Amino acid sequence: MRGLWLEDRRLRVRDDVPIPEAALGEALVRVLHAGICNTDIELTRGYYPFTGILGHEFVGVVEQGPPRLVGRRVVGEINAVCRACSACLAGGRTHCERRTVLGIVNRHGAFADYLILPAENLDPVPDAVSTDAAVFTEPLAAALEIQQQVPIGPATACSWWVTANSASWWRRRSP
Repeated sequence: MRGLWLEDRRLRVRDDVPIPEAALGEALVRVLHAGICNTDIELTRGYYPFTGILGHEFVGVVEQGPPRLVGRRVVGEINAVCRACSACLAGGRTHCERRTVLGIVNRHGAFADYLILPAENLDPVPDAVSTDAAVFTEPLAAALEIQQQVPIGPATACSWWVTANSASWWRRRSP
């Protein structure tokens, strides 16, 4: 498969990256759209010693995984956690001692034809949300989480996007 590979602070397009194999509990996602984040740019500048495929903002279609998700457009929580360490057991998933982060820490990202994530990290994109809009789910979820100081996942962000883009929402706010 093709992927945008970062190594030694240099980017190159590779067409020889193996399609990832989903482990038990994971899903294989065919990437439709991926967004470029400032974190991706900072990784190319040496922010964190990452080697692999960048990208953590994405919309894709599940090719392999749980039947409820196969064939569905999805977005995903980028932190893949162990669910067994003391941080996970205490509810601090973003502090997992063994977490990987899509396109940032020990997990190839979305600037490729395919990616894998735990199935529990994936949320279907509502039909009312376009693929172009859904690619902004991860930064929207991060912004809402910062604003509200509570964890907001992709499903909540997608629901907010549907509500925020409905005609009635805009009419209520029009002068």
